[in-house]
Amino acid sequence: MSDDQIAPIMQLIADGDDLTAFDRVRAALSWPAGKAIDPDELPRWLELLAELAARRGAEPLAEITSEVVRDPDNPDQLYDLGYALIDAGAPAIAASVLWRCLALVGDSEEVLCELVSALESALAYPDAFAILDDHAELRTRSFLCRYLHGFNAAMAGRLDVTREAVSGLEPTTPEEEAMHATLLGIVERAASLAGESPLDDRDLRGWHYVLTGGLLLHQSPYGFDEPMHGRYAWLGDSLARIATGLDRLAALVKGLELPCVYAPPGRGHEIIARAIAKRLGLPLAEWPAIGVPAPGLVALYDLAELPAADVARLVPRRPDQIVYAHASPWTQDSPISADVTTLLYQTIVAPWGESVVVEPGTRDIKTSPADERPADAIADDILAAAGLPADELTAEQLDRLGRLITRVWPPAAGTRSRLWAGGPVPSNRFT
Repeated sequence: MSDDQIAPIMQLIADGDDLTAFDRVRAALSWPAGKAIDPDELPRWLELLAELAARRGAEPLAEITSEVVRDPDNPDQLYDLGYALIDAGAPAIAASVLWRCLALVGDSEEVLCELVSALESALAYPDAFAILDDHAELRTRSFLCRYLHGFNAAMAGRLDVTREAVSGLEPTTPEEEAMHATLLGIVERAASLAGESPLDDRDLRGWHYVLTGGLLLHQSPYGFDEPMHGRYAWLGDSLARIATGLDRLAALVKGLELPCVYAPPGRGHEIIARAIAKRLGLPLAEWPAIGVPAPGLVALYDLAELPAADVARLVPRRPDQIVYAHASPWTQDSPISADVTTLLYQTIVAPWGESVVVEPGTRDIKTSPADERPADAIADDILAAAGLPADELTAEQLDRLGRLITRVWPPAAGTRSRLWAGGPVPSNRFT
């Protein structure tokens, strides 16, 4: 690292422009650029990171980083820093730090798995797979590494490796049985699509089903060819988009004879559930204080807003129970995947939420207040909406969706998968 690189960052810090300074430090330290930093230069970069962390009040992180600056070849301190950076929401920087740690300790299961965790959080699945692939000897003695090898192979689109990994896993504990079941579910769902779905780096719906067991009803047309491939980045949602999703949901569940609709706690869930109940002509049942919401259709607006206390009740997929989420996040894992979701987003603003608008005449930016009307009134507006216009339906591939539904719907009773962030189909995202 030359002084020409570090001096401008130091000046930004001196000027109080911490955000720009951090952007530059992050660009240098984040994976994959960060793994190429010379070990002798790493302390200088980390010194800048420690200073910025301290200025933001993140004293524990600043102290751990400073300890590495003082002793940059200490594997324990590098490991602790990598762990802390993952916890702080900087997995790409953590991966670079843990890469250096792994170089010092060699075949360490603990360090390798923490590096893989950082890469998974950074959605760098091909790199995680490649690193695990390079540690064949460690895989022979570590069930966890064999599982991670198979899992990251799937997330990188290498189902051939995942199939081989499943056959080599012999679980002996409940935790290992759960890992084996995860890979087995992926392999079995992929087999169910044989000859129908290409499962290439553009088959978002196919991979969504294989990895999570869920159906994706709508693909974003924005940047469909490049760089989004069906996912949304930032989305100001609309009643029309919700209405389109509910129309497709209604066709799906028509023959299932579901007795009622449930809404988990939350205003968005209540609005969606009321709209679905009216659309399907079903009663809206009270969310149970104990027990399980089944049989019936569990309706959510945003999967990420499912209360944590209710997750465990929805992990088992019970007979005659469907979990529907209008929106599901794609840049972070969720404890469960919905059986059906309309769309995948990075950031979303509900139609009834507070939003930022631009005044047409003045071009001034203003905040539009949230719609505080009763949930029933907004649900009625959803039902009255015409659905998305044709120019927002250009990426639907409905013939492929129809064939997918014929193959895999309705879902069998069992265990719901997690919703894994990212996957073999790439999309750009905000960082």
